[in-house]
Amino acid sequence: MIVAQGDDSGKSPEMLAVEAAGGLVLPLPGGGWEVEFHLRGRDALTDDGLKTLSPLGEVFSLNLRDTRITSEGLVHIGKLTGLRKLHLERTKVEDAGLAHLSDLKELEYLNLYQTEVSDEGLNHLSGLKKLRSLYLWQTKVSDEGAAKLRKALPSVRISLGLDLEKLVAAAPEPDPPESRESLKWLPHGGGAKPPSKSVPGSFIRVNFKNQGKEPVKLTWIDYGGGKKFYAEIASEAVRDQTTYSQAVWLISDLSDKPLGYFVTGKKNANAFIPKK
Repeated sequence: MIVAQGDDSGKSPEMLAVEAAGGLVLPLPGGGWEVEFHLRGRDALTDDGLKTLSPLGEVFSLNLRDTRITSEGLVHIGKLTGLRKLHLERTKVEDAGLAHLSDLKELEYLNLYQTEVSDEGLNHLSGLKKLRSLYLWQTKVSDEGAAKLRKALPSVRISLGLDLEKLVAAAPEPDPPESRESLKWLPHGGGAKPPSKSVPGSFIRVNFKNQGKEPVKLTWIDYGGGKKFYAEIASEAVRDQTTYSQAVWLISDLSDKPLGYFVTGKKNANAFIPKK
């Protein structure tokens, strides 16, 4: 059992416990957390380490990709009832583990790529009415199993990957692209100025795409007008960012010189950071 002690960083004992298990805890605009184990927890994280998540409070996004967790560990994930995005690709999760996800009624995205999940496991997902994206590449799920789930969840987009044998006969029809709006770039010092602070809104995601030749910094302008740094985005890289509508995001260079802003709308969006 991990016991966390407070320190001088200002982090809570709950955050320190997750970090001790190999996780990275990121605050989300408007409250709640995004937790990532795929960067530092591949070897450190165990099923028991997932106990550290529920004391955090509202975890909205969780990435467990390439970790050693098994179906037994998902009993702790099932307690995160506000969870909206879950990465489980290349873990040891099997059908029995998905039973623990049946109460995640807010879940919108689930990635089970290269797991041992089969048609039987999909039965546990049929009550997740808000599920929109489900990735099942290189699993044991059949076309028939996927079709059965689509009948229960008409709004879900299921990706099974490509069947190369079928491609010989005919090319499959591509899945419809996700509907995303493009956010307007507001250059710093230009005529169109962003709001001075963010306003609480609804949960969305934004892909920040750096088209420039230099890395940039991504910073959220919070509800009081303060600045909270989130990430560096390398040249030609994309940052998939959880956020809310009516949020203000500042783009600056590595020396903190402001370059421009984006203001989110009510839909998932792309934000293209232009070349200097």
